This record gives sequence, structure tokens and C-alpha cells, in this order.
Amino acid sequence: MIKQKPCILLMTRLETISLLFANTLTSFFGNRLNIIRNHLLERLHPNVYDEVDLILVSDTSLLHDQPAPPSDIPVLLARRTIDINKLDQLMDLPPGTRCLFVSNSIEMVEGAIELLFHLGFSHLTFIPYVPNTETPLPEKDQIDVAVCHGLRELIPAHFENVIELGHRPLDLTTIFDISRLLDLSPDKANLYTADFISDFVHIGRKLTNSVHNERKLNEKLSSILNAVHEGIIGTDATGNITVLNKEAEKILHMTEATCIGRNVAEVIPEFLILEVVESHTEVTKQVLEYRDLYLLVTKIPTFLDDQFLGAVITFQDVTKVQQIEQEIRTKSANLGLMTKYSFDNIIGKSSSIQANKRVATKLAESDFTILITGENGTGKEVFAQAIHQHSTRRDGPFVPVNFAGLTDSLVESELFGYEEGSFTGARKGGKMGLFELAHNGTIFLDEIGDAPLSIQASLLRVLQEKQVMRVGGHRVIPVNVRVIAATNCNLMEMVKKGTFREDLYYRLNVLPLHIQPLRDRPDDILVLIDYFLQKKKQRLSFSREVTKQLLCYDWPGNIRELENFIHYAVVIAEGNQVELAHLPERFFAGHVSTPPLLSHRDDALEDTIRYLSRQGSLVDYTAILQVLSDCYARQERIGRSALLARMEGPSMTEAQIRHKLTALDRAGCVSIGVKKQGTQITAFGQQVLEALLITTKG
Repeated sequence: MIKQKPCILLMTRLETISLLFANTLTSFFGNRLNIIRNHLLERLHPNVYDEVDLILVSDTSLLHDQPAPPSDIPVLLARRTIDINKLDQLMDLPPGTRCLFVSNSIEMVEGAIELLFHLGFSHLTFIPYVPNTETPLPEKDQIDVAVCHGLRELIPAHFENVIELGHRPLDLTTIFDISRLLDLSPDKANLYTADFISDFVHIGRKLTNSVHNERKLNEKLSSILNAVHEGIIGTDATGNITVLNKEAEKILHMTEATCIGRNVAEVIPEFLILEVVESHTEVTKQVLEYRDLYLLVTKIPTFLDDQFLGAVITFQDVTKVQQIEQEIRTKSANLGLMTKYSFDNIIGKSSSIQANKRVATKLAESDFTILITGENGTGKEVFAQAIHQHSTRRDGPFVPVNFAGLTDSLVESELFGYEEGSFTGARKGGKMGLFELAHNGTIFLDEIGDAPLSIQASLLRVLQEKQVMRVGGHRVIPVNVRVIAATNCNLMEMVKKGTFREDLYYRLNVLPLHIQPLRDRPDDILVLIDYFLQKKKQRLSFSREVTKQLLCYDWPGNIRELENFIHYAVVIAEGNQVELAHLPERFFAGHVSTPPLLSHRDDALEDTIRYLSRQGSLVDYTAILQVLSDCYARQERIGRSALLARMEGPSMTEAQIRHKLTALDRAGCVSIGVKKQGTQITAFGQQVLEALLITTKG
């Protein structure tokens, strides 16, 4: 008689579970086992037990509403495991993550949680929940993630972060119990076991890669932290040290081995870590005293998903910060802010220029403010650079400032810098001022007589306090600067007229240096001519008449004019011989003089008026000088177009204005700025105007 195949009754709540169980049993026993599935919770007919040899239930409560099976039919509770391949989702969760575990029975959810604990997930907090039971449902903000085994529909809709671990398959021990009770040998048990072990190998490989990647990440992070030129300390939520980089070891004179795991309050109480640990607030740029150092400290709390994890402390030695700042300033200064002239570049054999060099050499050895006076073109900036080059500040920047080229609206922001957003068009991040650029070096204030009254008070404060405040800023910036000022104006006369502050004058005029005009040192004229020719690698010879004319000429433009004349002579001379015919017209227009405060010739006014009369109508020159005089009283420079618009009397074209301004410039009556700086009357021009007014009225 052929033995009938044993029959097993599967009792589950869900069809998916019933199908999962049936497929697993078929994979083990093939067609040697009949399977009856009951998953609709319908009441069974008692006769169904006549052909059943074993009942497998997913939950013993399923038997309560069914006819009691005969006592000779064993009932087996399915022991279930977890799909190993789905566990990597839980591995990514940080310690302390609050997981709402949802299932359709309390036995199921508690069993699943217990199994996860045994698998090593005890670092997570699992909260069981079964809908429509007495298990409480936590609020949304009390849960980080919801977890389920294939029953996603049971999770309340407002929990959006969900991890689906899949339905739980039959445990291998349950298969072996079925095999024993039905006297069936599981011919594919070895394959099932191999698959089970394969899952563990697969997840082990993932863990190995994860550990390897974490180690590489930690090594990379360690390299980054040790490359930073700041001390860095990382702590946990209680203030215990977890990270200490090499720079921190160097500054604190401590080692990582002696600090890791200890509380910052114990190791470095000066850092006041409780400010962050208790309040969870950031503390920036705090200057703290540590032993014999002053440290600039920043303490920042760290969070993950609004949970306080600890703090990051960064700090620097204030002295090191100052050194870095100085390096930045020096590098900025090196971008064209270095001298190119020394005392070797000051050419001349006259007694006055030799005396100037001796005095300037002595002045360079001090650190007091110097005021250099002299006409335009006498070499005031060359002397200033030579003084800087000979001083102890030679390795610092040399920053020149020409007040004649700065408008009233720009002068403050250029000198002192500005903060971001201080005015429309301000550069992002702000801008360093010229005084800051000159830190530990020299600032050369050229044409100081043209400094507007509005800025003179600020200059005085910088000279007295040695600190600046940027436009739109709220902090003072210390500057260590040596000041050299220069002017072609009579500042004392300007003080009397109220156009220059008396206190600023005396603050500037600590070490005076006056440079004689070229006409007062004729011995230097031929020496300078030879120097400029050698510089241009040219050869020229001058006739006796030309030499006499050059020595008699007043050189109102001084050395600058002499150098320009050499350029002209090289181009215009026929061959290498310069004759009288090659000289510009101004050499025969009389001995043109410059302001009387720098000249002692009584015939200067007469010679100038005689020269101007040969260049056009004196009425036109009077009108031009009158407008320029009115503008000077308002501390303004004016362009040709604006000058033409303001003139009264005879009408002139812009070309005629340009010609007449050139003649006035040659005569030393006006100063014409470069590009769009405009024209300004000189002190000598004021005297010429007074003489012209008398002449034209007469």
C-alpha cells in the first residue's frame, strides 16, 4: 500500500505570509508535502482536520475562533527570522534613534524587537505599536523613524520616514521541526543553509566595506584637521574630548593620548566649555588667557537632527594671528608698494643738495614724522623713498598718497578703507585702506596742502593715536606707520588763512626738510643733463650759447622739466649737436619764476606778464586766473569745459582755453592735473592775477 503524502495546514492572518510560508516549504520538501492555506480567518469545517497531519500557525491566537483540532494532530508555532539583506537600513541609523516598531500583534512586534536586539541593534530605541490595541501611539516629534515587517499600511500616515524590513521568513529550526514531525527529510536543507550563510557573508562584506570606508574617512578627516593652522578640539555632548589635532597639541603643550576621553573643563578650564554645553549657543572670537598665552577662541555647538552632539573649539595664538595679519599686509604691500629710489638716485654736486642728502640720511634713522617742502619737480618723492629705504622700515611697504589726485568723496575711504555695505557700490568684504597697507612701513602724503579740511582732523587723529577706523566700521585698527608728508605750498600761510589746521601743521612739521629749486643750484644742471643722457644711453653736445641759456633759465618745472627737455632734445636735435634754434620758445620768454616764497627775483612778475602778453590777450589770462582763484577759495579743481562755462567776458573755444592753460602752466601760474584731476591756480598765479588786475584796469 502506497503511503499518502503528509498534509500541513497553514494558518496566517495575511495571504502574503501564507504564500511566503508555502513557498519556503515547497523549496525544502518539493511535492512530497500537501499544503492547505487558511489566511482569510474563515471558520474551518471540522472535517478539514481528517486529512491534516500538522498545523503551522503564525500566531496562536488564530486557533481561538476555530474548531479545536484533535489531540493527536500537533500544532506548531512558526518561529521566524529576519531578511538579513534588509538590515543595512538599520545600520545607517545613529545611536539613540527612536524607532516606532509597528505590527499586527503584540507577540509579533515584541518577538521582532527581541530578535533585533540579539542581532546587535541594542543601540537603537524601539517603541512597539499595534493598531487598535492598548499600546500607546507616541507623538510625531517623539519618533525619528517607523519600522515594520511588510505591514506598511499599519503605520499612521503622519510618520513619513519609514524603514520596510520585509515579511519575516520561516526560521531554519521551524523547518527542522516540521521535517521531524512529518518524518520528511529536507533534501535541500543544505542549499537553504548555504543561502542563509550567504546572506550573512553578504552583510558582513557590507560591514567590512563600511568599516574600511569609515577608517579611510577618519584618516582623511585627521589629515585635514592636522593640516589646519588652528587648534581644534572636538567634544561629545557632555564636554568630553573626542578630537584633538596636532596644532592644538602644539599650542597647549599636551598630547592626544592624555586628553582623549577627558572633559575639557578638567583639562583646559580656561576654555569655559560649559558656555556651550549648557546653553547650546555659539561663542565667537573670545580672547582667553591660557598660561602665558592669549588665545583667540571660537566655540560652536554641533547638532544632528536637532539633537545636541557636542562642540567644536577652534583657537589660535593671538601673536600668531598678528604675524599672519602682518604677512598678509606685507604681501599686499609688495604688489607695487615698494621703493625704487635710494640716496644714490639723488644726483647733484651743489652744496645745497649735498647738505639735503646728509640731513635726510640722519632723518631716516629716526621714526618721527618728516615734512618735505619744495617746488614741484624738485624730487620730494625721491627723497621720501630714499629715506624709507635707509630706515629700519626698509622691509615694510612704502605707500604713496597724492591728495591732489583724490576727490573729497574718495579721500576718506581710500585712506582708511571701508566695511562691506558701508555705501552703495562698496566692494564685498570691504577694502583695506592705505594706512593699513602701510602697516610697519612708511606712508608718503604728497601734496598735503591739498588735503581737504574735512579729512585733516582724521589725519591728526591717526598721527596721534596710531589707529584707524574704516568707513562704516565699529572697531579701531592699530597701525604702526611712519609718516612722510610733502608740499609745494606755504603751509604756515595756509594756517593763517584758515585753510590748513594749525595742530596738524605742527604734528607734521616735526623734522623739516626743504629742497632748493634747480635755479638756486645751477651747479647741478649740467650734472643732471649728463645723468639723464646716460640713463637714455644717448650722446648730445651743446653749443656754448645753448649751455649759457640752460644755466640762465629758471627751470620753473625743476628736475622734472629738465628731464623732459632732454627727451625733447634727443628727438629734435640734428645729429648730436643742440643749437639755439632747437630750444623751445619758453627759453627765450624771460626768466620765468615760480611762487615768491620759493624765489627771490624782483622781476619775476614783470617777466611773466611780458611772456603772457606774447602768448595772447592779457584780458583772457586775467579772466581764466580769476575763475581759478574763485575755485581755489572753495578748495576745488576745475576742468576746461567747466572753466569755459564759468568765464565772463570774451568768449573762447575749448582749444583756445587749452592753449592758454598750457602757457599759464609753463609760467608757473597754474597746476594742471593728470587725466581728469582738473586745474588749480598756484600761489604765484595769485600774485600774477593781482598784477594783471592792476595792469588791465590801468
